[in-house]
Amino acid sequence: MLDINKHEIYLFPNKLRIVGWILLLIGIPFSIFRFYLGQKPEFFEIKVFAVYSTFLQTKYFSFITNNISEEISGLTILLGLVFLAFSKERIENNYVLEIRLRSLYYSIFINFIILTLSFLFIYGISFVHILILNMYIPLVLFIIFFKYKLYKNRISRREL
Repeated sequence: MLDINKHEIYLFPNKLRIVGWILLLIGIPFSIFRFYLGQKPEFFEIKVFAVYSTFLQTKYFSFITNNISEEISGLTILLGLVFLAFSKERIENNYVLEIRLRSLYYSIFINFIILTLSFLFIYGISFVHILILNMYIPLVLFIIFFKYKLYKNRISRREL
């Protein structure tokens, strides 16, 4: 079994899980509004600094005008998932650390299978969509595996 005292695992405080849920609950509807409904509110059209940008022309290290609704929706979901995945549990011990490690392993492994199948069977712009979703899939899988195992552990302790 892993020893939590021998491993420095940097986790966010437990209270940031609430922030994670809030960001996720804001980011998902905002992403639906932006990507599935195709809405680009004009007030998100601002000048931003771009290290690299390709629209009609390629620009390096310059200011461009961009609608940042895509970036905002992506960042709110990503930050929400990171806070949910890497915030401490109320009780953080060796068993929880072991569940974290196993969940991380399974999420990366399943993600690898998804990517492999995507390379073999999905083409064109749909593959690009899979790559974009791949920013979120490992975190979502990790959270599902981790929370499920913790839940299952709590149930088995009640039955004893």
